[in-house]
Amino acid sequence: MSGDRIETYLSGLKRELRIRWVPSDRLVEETRGHLADAVNAAVARGLTPDAAEQEALSRFGAARTVAEQFAAERYRRLEWIMLAPALLVGISIAMIDARPHWDDTGITVGMLLIGSALLGLGVTRRAWMIALAVGVWIPGWMVAHSLVEKPALVASAVPVGCVVLAVTMAGAYLGMGVRRLATYSGQRV
Repeated sequence: MSGDRIETYLSGLKRELRIRWVPSDRLVEETRGHLADAVNAAVARGLTPDAAEQEALSRFGAARTVAEQFAAERYRRLEWIMLAPALLVGISIAMIDARPHWDDTGITVGMLLIGSALLGLGVTRRAWMIALAVGVWIPGWMVAHSLVEKPALVASAVPVGCVVLAVTMAGAYLGMGVRRLATYSGQRV
């Protein structure tokens, strides 16, 4: 099978996969095999080769949609794997912030923003998980510390937690947005 429409479709699929940073050679060859099987089955049912190609392509879906599905599957695992470094970054920042002589809120906020933004570069959706994994530790430590030593300070953990989570949400969504811009800006090239 060497139909022009199928080859055009496969080259478009390869381009769409490359835009989404998905290794494409194996997927394109697998798609080629599925399309060949679909064309052969349609020809066996009595369609002309041109009509069989058209039917196979319409049933398979647009190259962009197929590439988005492949990318979603590939990055679903990566998003869960990104939780481990996000937790480590969050715990590390909380430990630094909890030191008795640390009194530099600006640097803490900067570390939260930059850390969550860098981790947000690794996800294509669910940036809120990264933000939560990075940001939950400072208010959590404040509550635990306050319960043990100064129970009156427990109430201050809520506004601090809201600010911390707002900063980490901003960072994670900023990182994810930069990744999407970098990914989708290549479509028009």
